[in-house]
Amino acid sequence: MMQKYKITKDADTLAPKWLIDRIDYKTVKFLRVIRDGAEVLKGVRIDDQTAKIGDTICFDGKRLSVERR
Repeated sequence: MMQKYKITKDADTLAPKWLIDRIDYKTVKFLRVIRDGAEVLKGVRIDDQTAKIGDTICFDGKRLSVERR
């Protein structure tokens, strides 16, 4: 079953369990940037692909992939 999650600015706190379980800071990690003194989520990196705010991450039970807007 294909599961999808759309990246929002709160993705680091609202991400589904299947995405959180795969964060190991090598293949999957949250990208953050400092804007006006506050840390803001920029996107999610999966291997060599980057999902920005508004993109969708798909999980088919084994692999994660990125769908652009």
